[in-house]
Amino acid sequence: MTRVVDIPSSRMSNFFRFQRDPLGFLVDARPLGDVVSLRTSSFRPTFIVNAPDFVQELLVHQEDKLRKGRSAGVLRRTIGDGLLTSEREPHRRQKRYLTPAFYKERINAYAEIVISETRRLADALQDGVPVAMHDAMMQLTLGIIAKTMFNTELARDKAALAKAVDVTIRHTASTIFSPVILPFGWPTPGNRAHRQAIRTLDAMIYGAIAAAKAQPDAYADSLLGLLLDTRDEEGQPIPDAEMRDQMMTMLLAGHETTANALVWAWYALERSPESAGRLRLELDAVRLREKETGESLSAAGYYREMPYARQVVQETLRLYPPAWAILREADLAFDMLGDAFPARSSFLISPYAIHRNDGVFGDAEAFRPERFADGASGWARFAYFPFGGGSRGCIGSQFAMMEAVLILGTLAERFDFSSEPGQGEAEPEPLVSLRIKGGRMMIPRRRSAQAQQDEA
Repeated sequence: MTRVVDIPSSRMSNFFRFQRDPLGFLVDARPLGDVVSLRTSSFRPTFIVNAPDFVQELLVHQEDKLRKGRSAGVLRRTIGDGLLTSEREPHRRQKRYLTPAFYKERINAYAEIVISETRRLADALQDGVPVAMHDAMMQLTLGIIAKTMFNTELARDKAALAKAVDVTIRHTASTIFSPVILPFGWPTPGNRAHRQAIRTLDAMIYGAIAAAKAQPDAYADSLLGLLLDTRDEEGQPIPDAEMRDQMMTMLLAGHETTANALVWAWYALERSPESAGRLRLELDAVRLREKETGESLSAAGYYREMPYARQVVQETLRLYPPAWAILREADLAFDMLGDAFPARSSFLISPYAIHRNDGVFGDAEAFRPERFADGASGWARFAYFPFGGGSRGCIGSQFAMMEAVLILGTLAERFDFSSEPGQGEAEPEPLVSLRIKGGRMMIPRRRSAQAQQDEA
């Protein structure tokens, strides 16, 4: 018996509904069936995949029969042929030489940089003075990724680079789901702004490559140093253009997603006073233990002592996964769990919608970090998958989790954040990753030493 069902609405109404409200469309499609056919043309049939076992088939068991296709082609305009856009053997080759950048020892070293950069931001925040939280988190994570991956201090260029990243993301998002993709060389206002943003980012990246070649020892512990040391099977170094593509990939995929997740976390904590209180208790207890023992924790040790902070991040990633949609395309016909899918089939997988299954999570719209007190082992493998899965799963997922938890803990230890009045409820904006539409102005309130002592 087939597990594929046809969507009841017409092709035209589906198109306009998705263009107007893609998240609402995907959430409404989830209860319709395990795999929902959008009844598009037989030339390129399109399916929404809702069942975890079908997701696992696409991302893991049969991934060699699929490619990223259209989405990778659009992203390639910005990041070239890096790990996020390469397919099959080039992807496997790139992943092999990039994986050591995310070994545990390196992540522990990165943790110290995360703490240092976050404390610098905390020192700059003013009690009671509103801050554009999206901009603050973007610049913070941009500085962290530049320092950890490229051993580069952005300093005064940080705001300009963050703006360039934002331009590329907005233009890419508007293109991926557009029915017509205009050539990148056409001189439209969007294309011109996008190309200028790429030039801004390229200047930083190629500058870092040149600096690393001039002083390789200074970059030995960074991703850039790893790239400089890598040789192919014939002993040849990685070309500068390929290094640029990998650095651009890490720059865009490695900081914007974490920044967006953190803004959602601050928003969710504000609306869940009980969760915010539990987080403060945990943070204050950690510092009290340090005081009693006389031993200061390393950044990696601090991370291990914050299980509830990790749960806050995990629950944020459940409700607001940065990768809100995953696309796959099949060149040839193939079978999957008893159903046949024709050549040129396209599949849309939405963690955002799948994570909102009441049958799995119970009251799935509620923010409850304690769901993750025992990890995610109680659910089907792909009922919760904020970092994707299979060989194309996020290579930096452990780094991203560590970074988000340390930023959250370091700032929440010193400040409470509340939304500036008059903004209303946050509205998700599904760009390349999921952000709060229009950003969020928040007011930092410094926690007094007495308050921390009383809560501890």
